[in-house]
Amino acid sequence: MAEEKKVLTINGKDEQAFLAAYHHDYKSVSEIGLEWAALVELYDHYCKYVKGDLELKALQLHAELLTIKGAYIVKYRVKDPEHLIDKAIRKKADPKDGRIITVDNYLDELDDFIGLRILHLFKNDWEPICKELLSKYELKENPVAYHRKDDDEKYLERCKELKIEPKVKESGYKSIHFIAKVPFMGSMFKCEIQVRTIFEEAWSEIDHLVRYPNNTDNELLNNYLLMFNKLAGCADEMGTFLMAMKGNMAQMQMDRESLLSEIESLRGKNAKQNKKIDELKTKLDKSMYLGWPYMQENPYQSTLDYIESIQAPSGSTIGFTNPYASMQEDIDKLLHQNPLESFRHLDENGKMNFKMPKVGLWPTDMKGFLWGTTPEDKKK
Repeated sequence: MAEEKKVLTINGKDEQAFLAAYHHDYKSVSEIGLEWAALVELYDHYCKYVKGDLELKALQLHAELLTIKGAYIVKYRVKDPEHLIDKAIRKKADPKDGRIITVDNYLDELDDFIGLRILHLFKNDWEPICKELLSKYELKENPVAYHRKDDDEKYLERCKELKIEPKVKESGYKSIHFIAKVPFMGSMFKCEIQVRTIFEEAWSEIDHLVRYPNNTDNELLNNYLLMFNKLAGCADEMGTFLMAMKGNMAQMQMDRESLLSEIESLRGKNAKQNKKIDELKTKLDKSMYLGWPYMQENPYQSTLDYIESIQAPSGSTIGFTNPYASMQEDIDKLLHQNPLESFRHLDENGKMNFKMPKVGLWPTDMKGFLWGTTPEDKKK
């Protein structure tokens, strides 16, 4: 009796199961010029001989990056073995690429076996962090600054001065990417280092969870994610503004104490002069944007006054821009097409809540209804 042929699997998945799990639309890898047995060999080699050492190298790099000033959080990951095989398939299937990734070349061909991410609190921290990376590591190529299409021109010009290439991402994705060369297993090994703010990280993670794997072409979700991206940009602007405001207020406090000391030094026995000194002290308090009467009585207007004062040509301290202006047209258009009232209803306890239409949200399903109505409503 003939010996039964052994079924080759990757983490318990045979060829068809693996292709289905990673949303490839062909029945076998031979359709794109690959061999399943070669991919299984690649998977086994990576798991047995490479991945463990990569974990140790990633920990070492993680510790190095934590020493960089401004690096608030450093995250790392080592490429998942299944993701390695998925990437090998996609590389070969891509008409713009077409590379065949094998056991013999995979460590040289791919750049992201180790991925590191430096998160910083304030958007202006990007420059000292990037300068440190530029001086610390040998790079495969010039870094890339992915950015929003309406990003600050001064930021983009500064990137170019540092030989960081700006590239627009229509999705609003914003991050600076480095491909660094580091010693590993007797040769120079490539790893990816990304630099972004904490707000950019939060948006990116949520964007990925919402879009993938089946929602990359959903126009409604993409529009709301773009709005969310701009809100994340607003949060970064506000963080920078608040730190500048804090610094200005500290300087104001010092100036105030100095002026009060000078005014008090003029006090004497003359009652009229002393009354004038008290009036000057009152005016001084009302003119300063701290926790004094004017700020407390007019918080909204005083904040607008403060923003205007620090944007003035004379004595400007930061270039604060209004990040909401570019959002207004997008928000108005989106809410006009899909008003939130369409989803609003009272629950059983009489509380206001939101309820999405019963039909699906994918583009193919959206043809059957107008927002706020069901197909049954349209027939009435």
